Amino acid sequence: MRKWTILAVVVAIGMAGWAQGEVSPLGLVPVPNSGLSVSIWPERPQYRVGEPAKIYFYVSHPAYVYIFDIDAAGMVRQIFPNAYSAGAYVGAGTHVLPDKPSYQLRVTPPAGTETLQIIASTVPLAFPTGDPSDPFPLIGRGLEQGKAHVLGLVPEPGCGCYATAWTTFTVLSGETYGAWPCPPCWGMGPCPPCFGTVIIPPGAGWFCDSEGNWRLFIGECPPHTGWCWYLGPDGRWHLKFRICIGNCD
Repeated sequence: MRKWTILAVVVAIGMAGWAQGEVSPLGLVPVPNSGLSVSIWPERPQYRVGEPAKIYFYVSHPAYVYIFDIDAAGMVRQIFPNAYSAGAYVGAGTHVLPDKPSYQLRVTPPAGTETLQIIASTVPLAFPTGDPSDPFPLIGRGLEQGKAHVLGLVPEPGCGCYATAWTTFTVLSGETYGAWPCPPCWGMGPCPPCFGTVIIPPGAGWFCDSEGNWRLFIGECPPHTGWCWYLGPDGRWHLKFRICIGNCD
């Protein structure tokens, strides 16, 4: 009963936004679509950093679904589809993320208000699906960059081919550090200075620059040439190699 109460509130907010011509967080103008409606809501209104999260969404008809997370700093990531669940097409009804046991959605810094926005489309859109090095694709390092990326791939509102909705939840700071096994290395790239286990929060990792110097970071991998091992929000280690040309600060 509580779940459906939350859903009713989200739908009511979305309809009010349409009536007022409100622009969504990612710049899309919600346009009523008689054949498609959509809503999204988190399992809980607030989470502490490091906790696993569940996200529910509803589509009235089968559609291609894309879900984005905007953190308190404005960074935009696509959390569905992703490298672990690459199919964007879903049936009508209520769905939950994670939708497979192969991954988790774990809350990471910064603390503050976090936004979820869903786009359901009757046609497929050219958003990335992620890969092992970036399973939840980065859409924009800032909100404006994220908006530009999304608006460049979604048809004009006049197409009548999509519906969108959004909601927010609160991220609270907390004891986020935990004991994690060191990166497996897989025989690829240099191994970080880690032995057995390491006590770090999700979102942290090691960066090895082009001169072989290692440093620990929390947040995004530094934008410089080098190897990056990071503990993702799915609770898994990921390896990324960056090549920087020009000024990458």
